[in-house]
Amino acid sequence: MRRQLLTAAAVIVLATTATACNGDGTDPAADASASADQSPAAQGNGGQGGGQDKGQGQDKGQGQDKGQGGDAHAVGGKLTLKGKKAGEQLDVTLKGFADPAHSDNKYNKPSAGKRFVAAQFELVNTGTVAYSDSPSSGAKVIDEQGQAFTQTMGGVTEGPKFPVTVNLAQGAKALGWVVFSVPENSKTAKVQFTMDGGFANETGEWTLKKS
Repeated sequence: MRRQLLTAAAVIVLATTATACNGDGTDPAADASASADQSPAAQGNGGQGGGQDKGQGQDKGQGQDKGQGGDAHAVGGKLTLKGKKAGEQLDVTLKGFADPAHSDNKYNKPSAGKRFVAAQFELVNTGTVAYSDSPSSGAKVIDEQGQAFTQTMGGVTEGPKFPVTVNLAQGAKALGWVVFSVPENSKTAKVQFTMDGGFANETGEWTLKKS
């Protein structure tokens, strides 16, 4: 299988729904997210149809760090996300994306017609309170058809997965991979991350591009 070389364009979009994964890690209702050009800044729900969170300012570059090659919209770009509770905030960086990803256990292989992909996230608690979450539950991969895939079981040789629960004191950080099972012919297009197990109002989105 050929390995795709991917870069990522990072934006923050409004999280419209929070759905649970089914048995094969597929989210049957993909988020109807705004495009990278339309929503470069953090947005809060607040019941106002995606109005900007007043506490986040107007700067379009807020919450973004430059990634590879000095491009803010690339692997390594950082987004600042808020959780549901007051004071909850993370700096989330998509550190890498492996397609395909390789199982670290000969007994755990993708089912027929599928392959593993994996996203590596760095989480830094930049909020004012301690943070406890299940990061893998808040991550998704979306393909070019709009199909969304949630985490699957098993580890990969690319690196260690997040534990089931991550506890971060103020200033603390965590690094881990999230593994997904996608159809063999599926072309991955986006990676998303939402705090609070996928139930927060803000979603970070990275658009994957072939180089």
